Amino acid sequence: MNSRGDAMDENFKIQLKLGGKYYPYKCKRRSDEGMVRKAASNLSKKIDQYALHYSKTNFDVHDILTLVGFHFSLEVLENEKREDMSPLFNKIDQLNQELEEYIKSFKR
Repeated sequence: MNSRGDAMDENFKIQLKLGGKYYPYKCKRRSDEGMVRKAASNLSKKIDQYALHYSKTNFDVHDILTLVGFHFSLEVLENEKREDMSPLFNKIDQLNQELEEYIKSFKR
C-alpha cells in the first residue's frame, strides 16, 4: 500500500509507442499492463499496414489514422453483433434440448 492507502499496483504510468511516437499512459491496474501494451502494439501494426498499403497515394497521417480508426470501430460493431446473437443461440440450444426430450418420449 502507498501513503494514500491505495494498492501499490494501481494507477501507474507507462510509456506506449504508438505510430512511432511515445505517449504516457496511466494504467488502472498492473494486471492491465499486458492488455494495454498489446492494444498499443495492435494499433501501431495497423497504422504501419495502412501506411504501407496507401504509400503510393497522397494520404497523409490524418487520413491513415482516420482509416485505422474506422477499421477498429467496424471491428467493435462486428463483435457487438456477434455478442448480440448469444441469446438467440441459447434459445436454439434450449429448443433443441426440448425437441430431443420430446422425441425420446415417443421412443419409449
